[in-house]
Amino acid sequence: MGGVLVILEAVGTDLAAISRELLGKGRQLADTLGGPLAALAIGPTTSVAAQAGAFGADQVYTVQAPVLAQYTTDGYVAAAMAAVQTCNPALILAGSSFQMRDFGAALATDLNAGLVVDVTDLQVVDGALQATRPSHGGNVINTYRFAAGKPVVALVRKQSFPEATAQPDRSVPITELTISALTPRTEVVSVVPKAGAVNLTDAAIIVTGGRGLGNKDNYYRLIPPLAEVLGGAYGASRAIVDDGWVPYEHQVGQTGKTVSPKLYIAAGVSGAIQHLAGMRTSRTIVAINKDPEAPIFRIATFGVVGDVNEILPLLTEEVKRRLNR
Repeated sequence: MGGVLVILEAVGTDLAAISRELLGKGRQLADTLGGPLAALAIGPTTSVAAQAGAFGADQVYTVQAPVLAQYTTDGYVAAAMAAVQTCNPALILAGSSFQMRDFGAALATDLNAGLVVDVTDLQVVDGALQATRPSHGGNVINTYRFAAGKPVVALVRKQSFPEATAQPDRSVPITELTISALTPRTEVVSVVPKAGAVNLTDAAIIVTGGRGLGNKDNYYRLIPPLAEVLGGAYGASRAIVDDGWVPYEHQVGQTGKTVSPKLYIAAGVSGAIQHLAGMRTSRTIVAINKDPEAPIFRIATFGVVGDVNEILPLLTEEVKRRLNR
């Protein structure tokens, strides 16, 4: 047993950002463990198989079948089991989305393997895999160490690791695996995107507004324009979602979306513990609030004390000027 297996995800025909992250970290861990870095593309994600090689995989496996056109627990676990039985990895990596949590738990059960969810760091310490994950709103950092001899399934929070660097000329073997009598117990009849759905968890830049904006009109006048010029998404604190300013889909926090973007701008957000739980792992946090004692400043990378209604229009115009937009 050795090496790493990455479960690939796709966005359209491109390799998802989380998969590029996992391939980068997987390369490092596979080298430390002394085994290969393998990748698995299931069903519609097989279009990204070749891309995995360019991002560092030594071997890529694909499983294609009509029943894998849409995600089902049974189907994806059966596909992963075929790859695991072929390459016998010490570590299996996937993202920590709701779908992958369902998949990861079922796979770990079938493998009688260790499982850790919402991972923000992975290391090999004294030959054993060690995982780190936050809990209790980020106030507690948990460290898990797994004994050798059984595989570990680790589901990683997005934007926890740098993405692998592409090597366009790199090519690796791609092996198609077959599964006999693949009959999932569930059938996906149709998938209908929810109207107004917001993909905050994938956003690299998020601009979030809070009650400090004063009213709903100020939110829509100031927050979406700044998010748009930065090429990001816009979020909201629970307080203004509860007040009906913004739909729930935009809520960031313990009872909303947990995000970890490269840049998080909190405008008029005081920083209640429930909000901090959903965004404190952001790489760079910029807080703008007129209260210098606001809790958000305790975790901010940069803080600006002032009225968001005065600062945000100036910031938006300056960003436009610098980006020539």
